[in-house]
Amino acid sequence: MKKLFAKLALAGLVLTSLPFNALQSVTAQEKVKINFINGFTGGDGAFMKKITDGFNASQDKYEINEIQEADHYTKFTTGDFDLVVMHNTNIATFKTDGMIQDMTGVFEKAGISLDDFHPAAKDVVQFSDGGIYGAPLDIHPLTTFYNKEFVEKAPETIEDLKAINEKVKAENDNLFALGIPDTGLIEFYIFLIAAQNNVELLKDGYLNFNQEAMADALMTFHDLIYKDKVSPAGLGLDGEFQAFMSKASADTAQTVVSLTGPWYYQAVRDTYGDKLGIGHIPNLGKTPALYGNGHNISVSASVTDEEKLAGIAEFFAYLYQPENLINWADAGQAPLHLATMKLIEENKDKYPLAYQNQTQFDNYVAAPKVYQFGEQVRYMNETVFGRLVREENLTKEDLMKELEQATQLAQEIGSMGSVE
Repeated sequence: MKKLFAKLALAGLVLTSLPFNALQSVTAQEKVKINFINGFTGGDGAFMKKITDGFNASQDKYEINEIQEADHYTKFTTGDFDLVVMHNTNIATFKTDGMIQDMTGVFEKAGISLDDFHPAAKDVVQFSDGGIYGAPLDIHPLTTFYNKEFVEKAPETIEDLKAINEKVKAENDNLFALGIPDTGLIEFYIFLIAAQNNVELLKDGYLNFNQEAMADALMTFHDLIYKDKVSPAGLGLDGEFQAFMSKASADTAQTVVSLTGPWYYQAVRDTYGDKLGIGHIPNLGKTPALYGNGHNISVSASVTDEEKLAGIAEFFAYLYQPENLINWADAGQAPLHLATMKLIEENKDKYPLAYQNQTQFDNYVAAPKVYQFGEQVRYMNETVFGRLVREENLTKEDLMKELEQATQLAQEIGSMGSVE
């Protein structure tokens, strides 16, 4: 008996002699750990961390271990992760490859449903089998920033852009209304102009670019540069943003409107301050439409432990409280959660970017659900659009040949997987 008491006393002595941090580790190990990987390595990462830290502090049963990696998809496929951020365009591929699971049961445990989100969310995360393969976070579309020094209000049409261009060029020939890049956000420009011209790109599991209507739509960008002179030629990577941030000089073009990513908000706000305007995406085609990607949180197919699934549901129940998800609007993102959207509307002066973007959600056109979307659009991004905006003498016939090649490549890739 004395030996037993001695052992117990020694164990207690060892435990109490541990440093405070070590005691915390022992306590943390008792929690159900949920490994969550995402690609929020920019300014938005701190805001997601605020959400996960808040969840961890709100209860003592579960712990979200958040990891932010630039190459988070590769890390997810090779590592041991329970939750992963999925872009809209990648959900179909990871579902087809059996790497993420139907989250209907998790939604039920969390007390949430797709009815809690803007209808655009259903187009993204729900598939023909009825399954839900992502918890919607946001849509990040092309966003219109404009310089109030030169522009009174956001342009709504191509004619508005032409009028702005005529006005600023009368002041300085190196001022332009708009900048069209040759690399960077090319996917956004391609699918925006398709949506605004009612071009249906989905065909039998692949992206069908080989259409005259698509060629006509794309030539809009070519003409804005070389016919209407609304955009300078030769803008490089992220040129739509770089030119907006420039100052017109003898050898430098400056634009007064930028159709760019909302993640640049902090940079343009810091530069322009009260002179920064935010508006809707102008209609460059036949009908108003909005295109953008989005973030969702998916559950790994490897998660089968009921306790861990319960913890994931608990996290979603916490996440989708407006007072918690509003942190995502602080990051400049536009959440799809209806109650949070209402909170943003009530505080639109505090969240001007999220508010402007969410008012366009009714016109949102989601990317087609195809296998390996990024690969199917690669030739368009890397070759076709470059020729479109760099070659002044490019004809519609030249473009049609390129669209035929792009479609053939997309069809070959699409045949590798069937999206349901």
